[in-house]
Amino acid sequence: MPKMPPKHRKWVIADLHFRHPGILSFTDGLRGGTSMEEHDKWIVDQWNSVVTKHDLVYVLGDVAINSDGLDLVKKLRGSKMLVRGNHDIYDTRRYLEVGFQQIHGIIRYRGTFWLTHAPIHPGSLRHLYNIHGHTHQNIVPGQHYICCSVEHSFGVPQSLDMLAETYGPLVKAAYERDIQQTMHDGTSAPQVAAKPKDL
Repeated sequence: MPKMPPKHRKWVIADLHFRHPGILSFTDGLRGGTSMEEHDKWIVDQWNSVVTKHDLVYVLGDVAINSDGLDLVKKLRGSKMLVRGNHDIYDTRRYLEVGFQQIHGIIRYRGTFWLTHAPIHPGSLRHLYNIHGHTHQNIVPGQHYICCSVEHSFGVPQSLDMLAETYGPLVKAAYERDIQQTMHDGTSAPQVAAKPKDL
């Protein structure tokens, strides 16, 4: 029997905060470990519990608090893309060196999501949902925001495939409603994001 090709799954997570001495003191017990070293090992273990070498993970910012912490990225399975956060202050070459394939400021994903570090303004959503980090355990009001900070999944990356299956039809329905309303009103076409190339 022929061997089945490996499945290439996509995941998303934010705010790893490697080598951050104070991270455990303000995250309401939603991270593992009792020390910085234990926390960093916990992040690696949680990631590798679901991600395989064939998968792709989008990291939405704040990888490490110092340059040495970036070396821990080498222990994380899968291909990795980075959307920079406010703590990702080092030269782009440093992130490529530890294993990130691409570095971005913002990504439009499959005509369904904005992938960002900090949440974007509601007026810029254009029907898309915003998967973001930065707010840690806090929730941004509004149904179009999905926080993927470590605290929201106890360190396990969230399945981007499943999120796309859930929210993709909602974006399509909102777009179709606008088209119908435009035809009914005779107004100009609404401004919506065109479906981009899948990253």
